[in-house]
Amino acid sequence: MSEEYLTIEELAARLKLKRKTVANKMSAGIFLKGVHYFSPPGLGPRFKWSAVVTWLERSGQAEFAEDLIPMARACDVRKARGLDIADEVAVKGHYVRS
Repeated sequence: MSEEYLTIEELAARLKLKRKTVANKMSAGIFLKGVHYFSPPGLGPRFKWSAVVTWLERSGQAEFAEDLIPMARACDVRKARGLDIADEVAVKGHYVRS
């Protein structure tokens, strides 16, 4: 059975997403170059449908999260750097010194 490769537009149509959403997933590293898509010279990205199906089926499972590296919490990072958290105020998700 031959593998099916899709353009961004074809993949977006199959997943019922906007083209921009697929591009954002590429930029965010959710779709990985060399795993989910390939960029042959002279062509735009081509998605390997079987890899996308695997991602889709695994994305809701807990075992997928085990492969990820946990990120430090902002509060813990500030404490480790010796910053006084009480002097900082959250503004639109960013901490600013008051």
